[in-house]
Amino acid sequence: MLDFIKKSLFMGLGAVMVTYEKAEQLVDELIKRGELAIDDRSDAIKDLVKKAEEQEKILSDKINTEVSKVIDKIGITTKKELERLEEKIDELKKKIG
Repeated sequence: MLDFIKKSLFMGLGAVMVTYEKAEQLVDELIKRGELAIDDRSDAIKDLVKKAEEQEKILSDKINTEVSKVIDKIGITTKKELERLEEKIDELKKKIG
């Protein structure tokens, strides 16, 4: 269930991401309309992609925080917690056996 929630949220995140090709298209459109000089094309593309990556990171962090809050609130056991319990069970088996 947790994986489904994360995958769903990240699919939405992917829809927001600006790819290099999309940045090129946007910049080329600005050049056609005379809103950007052709000499600034390369820098404008790099800036758009960089800003998109920064926004992606911020959104990803927020999603992870919110998913963690939901997990804590509804009491879902995490993989890490299960692994810790398995280790304790193995330790107890060794002591007994």
